[in-house]
Amino acid sequence: MGGVLRVVPVAGETTWSFMRRVAAAYGLEAADLLDGWVQANRVQRKDRGRADSEVLLDGVAQQQLAGWCRVPAGHLARALPSWAAGPETLPGRDGRGRVQWRMGALTWGPVVFGCGLCAARRSGEGPAWVYQPPWCRLCARHDRWLLEAGAGHSLGFVEVTGLSGELERAQRRWRRVARAAQAAGAVPREVFALARAVVCGWWEREEFWVREAVWGPRREQLVALAVRRGGDTADRGLEQWRLLVRDAVVFPEVVAVAKALLDPRLQERAGQDTGGLLRDRAGAEQFTAVLGARLGRPWLAEVDEAGPGGALALWVSAMVRERRGAPPLRGRGMWWVHGPHQPVEAAAVLRPAGGASPSGAGPAAARAVPQRAGHGKGLERWRAQLFDEGLEHARRQVERSGHLALAHTDTGIRDGFDLGRWLAYRRSVAALLSAGQAARLARLDAWWNPPWPVDWQRAWYRARDVVREHGPVHGGDNLDGLPDWLEGWLRHQIAHYQQLHEDQRRLLAELGLTTGEVERFHAWPGRRRPLGDALAVAGAYAARHGHLAVSQPTAVDGFALGAWLTSVRLRQRRAGRPTRLGRRLAVLDARWNPPWPVGWQRMWWTARHHLRGLPPGVQWWPDAADAEQALAWLRCQHARGLAAGQRRLVEALMEHAGEEPQWQPRISDDAWQTLAPVLPAPRHTGGRPRSERQILEAIVHIACTRQAWPDLPQALGPFLACRRRFLRWREDGTLVRICHTVLPETDRYWQTRLAAAARPPDGSG
Repeated sequence: MGGVLRVVPVAGETTWSFMRRVAAAYGLEAADLLDGWVQANRVQRKDRGRADSEVLLDGVAQQQLAGWCRVPAGHLARALPSWAAGPETLPGRDGRGRVQWRMGALTWGPVVFGCGLCAARRSGEGPAWVYQPPWCRLCARHDRWLLEAGAGHSLGFVEVTGLSGELERAQRRWRRVARAAQAAGAVPREVFALARAVVCGWWEREEFWVREAVWGPRREQLVALAVRRGGDTADRGLEQWRLLVRDAVVFPEVVAVAKALLDPRLQERAGQDTGGLLRDRAGAEQFTAVLGARLGRPWLAEVDEAGPGGALALWVSAMVRERRGAPPLRGRGMWWVHGPHQPVEAAAVLRPAGGASPSGAGPAAARAVPQRAGHGKGLERWRAQLFDEGLEHARRQVERSGHLALAHTDTGIRDGFDLGRWLAYRRSVAALLSAGQAARLARLDAWWNPPWPVDWQRAWYRARDVVREHGPVHGGDNLDGLPDWLEGWLRHQIAHYQQLHEDQRRLLAELGLTTGEVERFHAWPGRRRPLGDALAVAGAYAARHGHLAVSQPTAVDGFALGAWLTSVRLRQRRAGRPTRLGRRLAVLDARWNPPWPVGWQRMWWTARHHLRGLPPGVQWWPDAADAEQALAWLRCQHARGLAAGQRRLVEALMEHAGEEPQWQPRISDDAWQTLAPVLPAPRHTGGRPRSERQILEAIVHIACTRQAWPDLPQALGPFLACRRRFLRWREDGTLVRICHTVLPETDRYWQTRLAAAARPPDGSG
């Protein structure tokens, strides 16, 4: 072993991988190096060849290995993550090197196939296995997405030519997301795992793929590249290849979801206490709609509506609990991914193609995925026995309650068997059940795995028991006489009847709540509009106009939005703190309940939109002031003494207002020639005569800008005389005659504004 070869480790490489490459450099097998050391623990021979195995070396063995590779031990300690654990675990005894086997993926993270081209440039022959987190799998130099080792396939990477730039940008974004997670007190690894579970849940949804337009081209491109490199596909189906490239396809969206879930504003939306967002479908839909808009998929709420609650719904539930101050369920944090919602990994469905070695390390490494030897079917019989055992407990549950809509909680444990957990797992792997197993469950309960949340199905069974005892429900009596919980649940179903699944409507019809009964309920004259409807109207108004500074008479689609917002403002002010409903409205408009008049806030929004432009999708509201009126109002407010909050808002807009324009006449010469005969003869009181045209210009200026009379420009003379003339002309009908006179097209604007100002205060005329 006294050669002069030098083998350099790859950053993050496993010690077992490095030992294999050192042995290969001398023309030996890794087992030849192990024979000279004492093995501190027993390990099956098949596990030694696993790519995700690891060996820990004591100090003596480390010095020997450092001498063979001609690299100082200090350099090896920096490159090999498990290097320092050997001397701590294996104290020296007799001066002979000792080695201990361990599953490295459990301690130092997942093991992936290192990029062979990068390893060849640095460290010579042989592939390298390295510890690599799931958010750092791209080799941008060679356009390769590195695959996890020991996952049941022989491919070390997937070519991502054409997608490498987008994946590289996503990796850079993740670094910022990880820093944001640490600043928020979260573990980046847990945040990534939750985001990946959410996105992979969408991957498994057929409804998602119907609307998704980005993943399909990515997936087919990567599958085509992988098939070309993998050769014959007879031993590997198309779905297996698609699962192989899944993480590369969805990685940009995983980073985007992780960033969105860390956004404090989105967390505030998710944590709004509405009695549980999982039970409040309207709140869950609003949250999913916001997330979909953030991801560039506005249809996500429609897709997510049809499916059962997943990892995202449980995160929302955990956020609600945290906002309430309640302890997390089972001591789990809000970033914990429940077992049924963890993504299906490649190791679950992939098998080595053609018996090839997943590691490329000879016959020993070909057993990286243990294979069952012989012709027995003991494993299949054992699994069938477990299924029969769970099915027997399910049959007893149906005899007791008549259904299988059990919650996934500890309260479902009976006779020492957790049936709720068993059913939740069967729902998560329903696609992998055999036709016979699925039929046996369906015979017990046709809705054991509904395409909507199990909570909904459980509530339906409870409602069915009430209907069987007291008769069907009716919409014409406004659901009077029903238990409070059932009345609230049915009102929620009626409010979102159009969004329900077709089979959900059919089940409601069995309770008596048919489409006709829903229409009768809506036609009932004294029915109370649910809170969800009011919030939906407020949300639609805020999305359309950009604010909730609504005057009291405002009505939208027959709903008195202005009066409702006024009552909510009064309740919050009486409470002296933000109410639960107020926090939900603050998400729509942070200044929905200002400490100053709502009319002032509405004019501020008008000036802001005139100066900065309307945001995309926002439109002007009825009776919104024009640009001239809004800017005149803004300059008037700037000159006044305002509260500190108002002053900050005004100052923020004055930076964009520019200099105050000089007054310019509005009445053209042709229009004045027409209007002069219409004006009454001036009264001679002995004072200095005033120009009739100047007075009319002053009246028109006030009508167009809606300024107060004291703010009249000096060029138009004393405001008291102009105001007296305005009142006199309004009383004797002169202003009405001016407004009805046919004038040139250039004068129509100020004539229309004057007509609005000429109306008497009582609204008559």
